[in-house]
Amino acid sequence: MNKQKAILILLLLPLILFILFLYGPFLLMDLLDSSWYYSEEVDIGSFDYNSVLTKAEKAGYEIEGSWPWPGNFSGFEPGDVSEVRENFGSAVLVQNIRLNYKDDSELMVFVCENGTETGIKTCIAVSNFSHSDPKSPLQLSEFPDDSWMLEKLGLLFGSDEKASEKYLEALKKAAQNQTWDAEIQVNESPDFPAVYAYLAENSDDSSYDNYVLSFYGYPKIGSDTKEVFLKDGNQVGLVRYFVPKAGVVTYDKENRYMGNRYIGNKYIVELDSSGKVRLEIIMHVGSVGESIPEKKYRAFFREMFEEMGLPPEAVDNFEFFHTSLMM
Repeated sequence: MNKQKAILILLLLPLILFILFLYGPFLLMDLLDSSWYYSEEVDIGSFDYNSVLTKAEKAGYEIEGSWPWPGNFSGFEPGDVSEVRENFGSAVLVQNIRLNYKDDSELMVFVCENGTETGIKTCIAVSNFSHSDPKSPLQLSEFPDDSWMLEKLGLLFGSDEKASEKYLEALKKAAQNQTWDAEIQVNESPDFPAVYAYLAENSDDSSYDNYVLSFYGYPKIGSDTKEVFLKDGNQVGLVRYFVPKAGVVTYDKENRYMGNRYIGNKYIVELDSSGKVRLEIIMHVGSVGESIPEKKYRAFFREMFEEMGLPPEAVDNFEFFHTSLMM
């Protein structure tokens, strides 16, 4: 264990030294002497993600994370699918849809990386998990059956038989000039409500798997959530969602300003479009051993909620923990 700790320290030492050199003594003070309050995540119910953050911005709060939304992030609108809206809120986007053919191949649609530049919105791809050589073209024998492909292309795009045949022929042609999979670009967006209804009707079980996305530092930008649909234990399809998250930040009226930075108490409301909220207070430098009266910080968060268009009484549902760090 001691050897592992030593190796870890040696690996992290260059990064620590770089951060200390870059941000100077103030960061060191924060690390050596800080105190904060935090809560666990609480589901306060549905709210309009864009409306809440717009009001927060107008109230003068700082916003970090997925804002403006959707900004540069691209995805498909889920449309009128009540299950998705109830679980993930009004701002959720669909990143990709996968329809599985037996155990070895799938049909996938997603927003093309260059969609914004070219005006082409959707990529359609066919892949086969048994295709072992990533440098060789996908063989037509590795495609799903034509009848299955035509049915699923019609489902995805609500197209007639001729349009589906056109897409299938384009995919087969693309397979001859590409490696690993076959991919084409089209100007249509998928009919997500129709696809979701198909997956719900043709599965007997479903589950969620989510991964929180973030970069170095605060805050998280959202969660990458997958909904997997199963039939008799086999996957029939998968939908990947992106649930945006942001942090609303302000400082108390007793803050102090030194140089070009605040050194007062920092209040943070971290929220995502599904209705989940977490609260945090990072106290000023030198705050170890200090505390804030509960009545005071709850009143502060109630005021923030009210200005953001969130129910102020929801603050009563949060349990706060107080901790300090001195190194």
